[in-house]
Amino acid sequence: MGNTGIRVRPSKRIALAAAAAAVIGGIAAAPSASGATSSCGGNVVATAVKYSYGNASCSISGIPGLKVTYRWTATDGYAAMQAFGMDANGVSHWYNCGSGGGACTVPWGNEIATPKIRAWDALRAARIDFTVS
Repeated sequence: MGNTGIRVRPSKRIALAAAAAAVIGGIAAAPSASGATSSCGGNVVATAVKYSYGNASCSISGIPGLKVTYRWTATDGYAAMQAFGMDANGVSHWYNCGSGGGACTVPWGNEIATPKIRAWDALRAARIDFTVS
């Protein structure tokens, strides 16, 4: 097959790719001018054996300087959680969020990825529910 002669500007290619990804994978948009983001979340059962991992129900399309907030609750006060985020260079890291529940804000930046957590509980199995905004 040869070249069809149709040229698409890079900005239109990006817009088309983002629209297709949103239809296929449920991408949450970066904050609007008002600062609001769409919210998504998930849950995981934390155990004492090893880290338990959980993914959010969406992906986030970032912008430079974006920070993401994970809000979480746990059925046990000893359950500890770490949140996935990315530094200014786009390198992923696990950020400590403490134990028992609360909120944790991590850097996200100009990346497209799925928010995720990992959790651990020293005493017993505990359920952790989280949302991301």
